[in-house]
Amino acid sequence: MKPEILKKWAAGQHEEAVQQLVDYLEKTPTDIEAYVTLATFLTTLKDYEQAEVLLQKALTQFPENDALQYALGTLYYQAEAYQQAETTFSQLVKETQALDAQYMLAQTYHQLEQNARAMAFALTVQEKQPDQLDANILVGNILISLGDFDQAQTYFKNAHRIDAQNGEAVFKYGLTQLVLGRESQSYFERAKTLDPAYFEKNKQQLIDIEGFMRAKDQK
Repeated sequence: MKPEILKKWAAGQHEEAVQQLVDYLEKTPTDIEAYVTLATFLTTLKDYEQAEVLLQKALTQFPENDALQYALGTLYYQAEAYQQAETTFSQLVKETQALDAQYMLAQTYHQLEQNARAMAFALTVQEKQPDQLDANILVGNILISLGDFDQAQTYFKNAHRIDAQNGEAVFKYGLTQLVLGRESQSYFERAKTLDPAYFEKNKQQLIDIEGFMRAKDQK
C-alpha cells in the first residue's frame, strides 16, 4: 500500500485518501492490509454500510483471514450492532484465542449487559497483559456494573499507575473512592482537567452515584 495514502489521511484529506485506496485496490485486489485500512477509514467516517460491503467482499476472497474478521467485528461494534459483533468475535476467539479478539468480545458483552460473560474474557486479557491500560479499565468498568466498587478500585488503581494522565482512570478511581466513603473530589477535579470532554460526557454517572449515596445516608 502506498504510504502517501496514509499521509493524506493523517493530514485530514479523508475523501482523497479513501478514493486513492479504492483505486489502489482495483489494481491490487489481493492486498489484505489495504482492505483493512480502507474499512478502518470508512468506519471512522461512520460509513458503516460501505465498510461492511467492502469487508464482506474481501472475505469472499479470503474467508479464513483473521484480520478481516477482526475488522468486521470492530465495524459492527462501532456501529453499535452488538449482536453481530458478538457473533463475529466469538467465532474469532474460538478459532484463534487471540487476546485482542477476547478484549473486543468482552467489550461487546459489556455493552450487551452480559457482564458475567464480559468478565470472563476481560480477566483473561488482563491476567495475560497486566500492564495493559485498556484491559484494566475494562475490568474495572465491568466490576462497577456488577456493583463491586471495592474490587473495581484495584483495577483503576492499576490503570492510574500505568498512565497517570488518563482521565477515565482518574475519574473512575474517584467514583470508587466516593462509594467507599473516601476522599474523592480531588480525583474528579483532576479528571476534569486531564480530559474535559470525557468528564462532561460521564458526569451524569457521578451525579447519579452522589444522589444514591445521599439517599442511602438519609435512611
